[in-house]
Amino acid sequence: MDTLSEILSSLHFNASFYFATSFHSPWSVEVPDCKNVARFHYVSQGTCWVRIKGTATPQLLSSGDIIVIPHGAEHILSDAPDRAPISLDAAFSQTEYNGEGVFRIGDGDDSHGTKLVCGHFEFSETFRHPLITHLPDHIVKKENDGIDFSWMKDILKLLSHTAANQHDGSAAIIKRLSEVIFIQMVRYWSAKVNTDKGFIAALNDQYLSNGLRAFHNNFADNWTVDKLARESGMSRSLFAEKFKKYLDVSPMQYVTNWRMQIARQMLLESTLPLDSIAVEVGYESASAFSKAFKRLFGCTPGEFRKVVD
Repeated sequence: MDTLSEILSSLHFNASFYFATSFHSPWSVEVPDCKNVARFHYVSQGTCWVRIKGTATPQLLSSGDIIVIPHGAEHILSDAPDRAPISLDAAFSQTEYNGEGVFRIGDGDDSHGTKLVCGHFEFSETFRHPLITHLPDHIVKKENDGIDFSWMKDILKLLSHTAANQHDGSAAIIKRLSEVIFIQMVRYWSAKVNTDKGFIAALNDQYLSNGLRAFHNNFADNWTVDKLARESGMSRSLFAEKFKKYLDVSPMQYVTNWRMQIARQMLLESTLPLDSIAVEVGYESASAFSKAFKRLFGCTPGEFRKVVD
């Protein structure tokens, strides 16, 4: 498995669908800020302006376009770039929308309104990885962007149809499709981005990527900065310098953080004893493993397991 796929497959986010819309002018809704959440809005019909807090230029989306807002920033969805919004909660209250069916604003023929499919992905507060940290404030994919991702149109159309015509099993389908869409949007962004900062930049570095790939292929090995540098084909000092520049953490901090993310997932999903989990993630003793886990998560592995059981 390539390094990016390895990271994405380990996200373990919860995908939640929260509404399909039929909006008729005039309309403008402010979606509040939310931590540890990535949001998406897909336009299945009409147009939609998106204004993200802290971003100067509004984004105009047309039918077939999708935007992902990776860090849950406050933003406004509207029919005009300067229309004053009401809060999402106020819009729900005014329209008596209870979370079921289509969220409607205004009167009019559904064939002429703006239809959106909106959802979000909840990340664990304890999930930490530079890939997520360094994602931009938004990712936009126009309907016909990216030949390699052209099949996403079919996925988005299926999502839209399922959201608008919910039957038994629709929630599960929407959840799975939403996860695929988020992962593919990150891949789409990574394929076209040109940056000298962040995890994607590190993967695009022909030397550093070798060390990252070697580590993720066998993260429980006895890793040191020297060994990672050798895998990368660089001197120890140059490797450590470039690693910190790209990822804002030292090589060994990255090693520890990734091992602890895997350990946390094993504690949630398995009944393996702590000694076995320690070995699985690269620690010779349960004591060393417990200390590393507590430094990152604020509790020992045993305490964590008791809380989630």
